[in-house]
Amino acid sequence: MRTLPFALLLALGACDDSQENDTGEGDSVPGEHQDRDEDGYDDRTDCDDQDPAVHPGATEYCNGHDDDCDGQTDEGDAADATTWYADADGDRYGDPANPLPACDPPEGYVANGTDCDDSDPDSHPLGNEVCDGADNDCDGSVDEDAVDAPTWYPDADGDGYGVPGTTLTGCTQPPGYAASADDCDDADADTHPGADEVCDGVDNDCDARTDDDPIDGAWYYADEDGDTFGNTLALEWACSGSANDWDCDDADASEPQVVDVSAAATRSDGTAAYPWTTIQEGIDGADQCVVVYPGTYHENIDFGGKGIRVTGVEGRDVTVISGESVDAAVVTFASGEGADAELTGFTLTNGGGHSELFEDSYTCGSASWTCYSFTTTWCGGGIYVDGATPTLRDLVLSENLLPEVSSWTSGIIYYYYEYSYGGGLCARDTTLTLERVDLVGNFADQGGGAWINEGASVTWTQSLVQANLATDGAAFEVDGGRLTLNNVLSAWNTASDTGGGALVVDGLLTEVNVTHGGDDADIGGGLYLHGTSTGSIMNTILWGAATGEGVYGDSTATFSGLYNDVYGNAGGEYSGVTNPTGTSGNLSWDPGFT
Repeated sequence: MRTLPFALLLALGACDDSQENDTGEGDSVPGEHQDRDEDGYDDRTDCDDQDPAVHPGATEYCNGHDDDCDGQTDEGDAADATTWYADADGDRYGDPANPLPACDPPEGYVANGTDCDDSDPDSHPLGNEVCDGADNDCDGSVDEDAVDAPTWYPDADGDGYGVPGTTLTGCTQPPGYAASADDCDDADADTHPGADEVCDGVDNDCDARTDDDPIDGAWYYADEDGDTFGNTLALEWACSGSANDWDCDDADASEPQVVDVSAAATRSDGTAAYPWTTIQEGIDGADQCVVVYPGTYHENIDFGGKGIRVTGVEGRDVTVISGESVDAAVVTFASGEGADAELTGFTLTNGGGHSELFEDSYTCGSASWTCYSFTTTWCGGGIYVDGATPTLRDLVLSENLLPEVSSWTSGIIYYYYEYSYGGGLCARDTTLTLERVDLVGNFADQGGGAWINEGASVTWTQSLVQANLATDGAAFEVDGGRLTLNNVLSAWNTASDTGGGALVVDGLLTEVNVTHGGDDADIGGGLYLHGTSTGSIMNTILWGAATGEGVYGDSTATFSGLYNDVYGNAGGEYSGVTNPTGTSGNLSWDPGFT
């Protein structure tokens, strides 16, 4: 559209004025347009002809009006419009790369454009700098003065563990620094928390303990009192300690008392450095226990009522006590000792037996003389127990040979008698349990291996009884007492009269899992039950008596058997008792010994 010259417009206006006068003031003439606000725009184009500031071409302002008559109000090109910035992460800081001018704040926009990462609500000018490789506070630097920056400690030995001192703070570990201050020796790279502990007297792993759980250690028993003997209840992996568990009191260096027959006796005090040379010295000096080193000890010992443990620490095969007295057992318990009196780990040999002399006088002969009798008895060549209850295990009672029965007279009024009982063991008035106590090659007139009187109850387990000799009761004689055998091998024991395996006189015998192989006597090669005795055997073999019977009973003896094999005895399998073969699991078959 072409615009008319201003002069022409004035002329037209003059014409319009005259015409207006003709038609009346204020009336519009059809076909003509007025500009009432005199803003240069008639009412045909002016959207508000009452306001000279409103017309096409006017400047838009943020005032709630359509200032430039473009049909829009307060649009973004308003002269006084504000620039808003997108705030995609909602942290109230806008993205400078995403502005939007507007009179009113658009949804999701803010008035500032200072955000440096509009995808992270934690990154903005007031954000906390943290160690994440990002500019969290929008200052153009990364990870500086981070609130979570660690403290670094000097690490002179480069083992990754520092020590307190001049510290540094930063997200990146500085050279020569470490994250912890736990090193206990910053001059040794092998010493730090988590290091392998070794036996060097140093706290390698910084746990405030030295040589604990070392990789080059070994199993030792704790030796708190330093006497070279370990506590059996305190086995530990360590750099040092005791290889043995022989100590009975690890808080007392004087226990155990030590005995070594090969030691010099000039300074004996019972210590490991200066041991006693005799076992009796050890017993006399001990309160709790005695350790005896290997060798042969020529002595007879008496516990003397002490509740102590005497141990041959290297075992019974190499630790021997050989009796030196013809009138004493190798070992005596006759002072009321209890179960805490313990003997273990020895071979006891050459015992003479506990000796007693009995004198009597009586009228004799046609002239009414006074006659005198002297009776000597020997009991228990290896061990003599009278009224005590010691603990006996891991022993061999071997070659203890007591005198044979004998008698003679001197003149016509003096009579002498000798008897012997229990070549290996004499048990009087006691209750005993013997475990792994072997009887080998002993002799006594009565009870070559062991003799048990009417006041005794003895249980014998897991043992060998072999080649013992006697007149009666080669392996065992039970004289009114009680004997229980369990898991015992009795072999080649020979009595010249009765009871090769066992003679029971008015007593009680119980056998379970016992083998009698080659036990022999004139009567009762295996077992001889006399008087009111009771014999009860189960799972037992009686085989190979060369002359006597397997089981012999006389008088009112009682016998019962379950699951036994009695076979190959020259005098017959059973005599004087009911033969149970074929009942209660009893049989008579060759056991097939070789």
